[in-house]
Formats: sequence, structure tokens, C-alpha cells
Amino acid sequence: MNEQAMFINGATRLYGIVGHPIAQVRSPEVMTNWLRNAGRNAVLLPMHVLPDLFDTTLSGLMQLANLDGLMFTVPYKMNARALAARLMPEAQRVGGINALRRESDGSWTGEMFDGIGLVRALIAQGLEVNGCRAKILGSGGAGSAVAMALANAHASAITLSDVDGVRVRVLADQIRTHFPECAVTISESPEQIGDSTLLINCTPVGMQRGDGMPAAFGTLPSQLMVVDVIMKPAVTPLAEHARQCGCRVMNGIPMLDHQTQAVMSFFSETAK
Repeated sequence: MNEQAMFINGATRLYGIVGHPIAQVRSPEVMTNWLRNAGRNAVLLPMHVLPDLFDTTLSGLMQLANLDGLMFTVPYKMNARALAARLMPEAQRVGGINALRRESDGSWTGEMFDGIGLVRALIAQGLEVNGCRAKILGSGGAGSAVAMALANAHASAITLSDVDGVRVRVLADQIRTHFPECAVTISESPEQIGDSTLLINCTPVGMQRGDGMPAAFGTLPSQLMVVDVIMKPAVTPLAEHARQCGCRVMNGIPMLDHQTQAVMSFFSETAK
């Protein structure tokens, strides 16, 4: 019997991460190790939920009496908001969640930690977030969280690009409302970097074999910091291109690592 099997018993509490696809996520190993080290008899499990069955599956899943919390990845961070009876401040600003916890009364509270994790990871990499100029590709759950967190960390300018024109305009307006001191623009040319000091891919492009880059980038300036929030593969076509241009590159693993403590603290507030 291996160590993992010995760790799980009838009293084990359950957490899950919901996504489509799900094989690329690192949260089960990272979060389960954190729970073990904290002395918790709990595990976090990958849960592959198909889009057409999201509402039905989650409705049943959330009835499990030994389920204490859920995390959400692509493409469900916006959909999952409707599952929460109450939203914490960052989730209210972003309009999506990536963590959902069961309260002692059985209700559910949602919060968003992606942006917090990325900002902490960038600071750890030595990037001066205060005053940076960011170009963000994608305005879904991850893109919205990252954009809000950067604005909250005093980025001087944020340029947004997304194929969904309505969604990107909504995000731009939300940033302007909450952080009017941050200059926000929308670009229909995702490959144009301008004077940005930070480029972040928050789209899923690059996750699947043969995807290529999320935009037709030419030579990137070597002083640019390039972040691809995808965790698997660890080196995406964008990351490889950026390295060839001499840029500093970071994937999504540090973002997960730096949000782990915040997410686990959020879950532990109602731990059984």
C-alpha cells in the first residue's frame, strides 16, 4: 500500500478542482501536500467536468457532505460565480471565482486568487509591479483576475486584447471604475507590444499540442517580461519564442505556488 492510499480513509475531507481539460493542473499535488503538512486529513482531487454538464454535475457534487471546497480552472471561473451565495471583495471586482468554500451553515462563499498569486510571483521574480505597463491577452476568468490585481498593485497602464469584444470592454470598464488611476486601453492587435514592460498570456492557447502562439508576435524586446499562465506544458510556444528573443519568461507554476497559502487559508477558515 502506497503512502497516498494509507493517507485516505473514511474520515478524509474532500476538495476538488473542476476544469475542462483537467490533466494539466498541478493543484492536486500542491494543495494535497499543503494539507498534509498542515496536519489535515484531506485531499484535493481533479474533476473533469464537461461544459454541457457543468450545472448538473456541480449541483449534485455540492451535495456531498464531506466536500469542503472547490477550485475552478479553464473554462469555469466565470460560470462558477453563480454557485456562491456570497462573494469576497476580489471576486466581486473580477466577476468570477477560482475557489469556493462550504460555510458551517452549508452555504458557499467564493473568492478569486489568480491575480493575487501572479502579482506575488512577479514580485518574487524581481519585477517592479508598481508602475509597470502590462499587455494582457484574454479577459476571461484568469485575465480579469490578473488585470484587477495588477491595477490594485499600482500598474500604471494595462492594455487588453481579446477576441470577445464585449467581454473585454466590460473588463476595461470594471478596471476604470475600481482603479481610475490606471490607464486602460483595448487593443485589437494582440501582437503589438507598444511600450509594455510586461506581456501576460491569460488565454488557453498553447495548452494543446499544435496550438502555436496566442498572437503572431515578431521579435520581442529583450527587456520585456513574458508570462504564460499555462502550467502544462511548462514551456509553451510563446515561452520558447520569448526566450529566443532574450526575454525573462515565467509560466503559471509560480502563480499557483504563490496563491496556495492564500487559498488554503481561505479554505481553512471553515475547516472541519
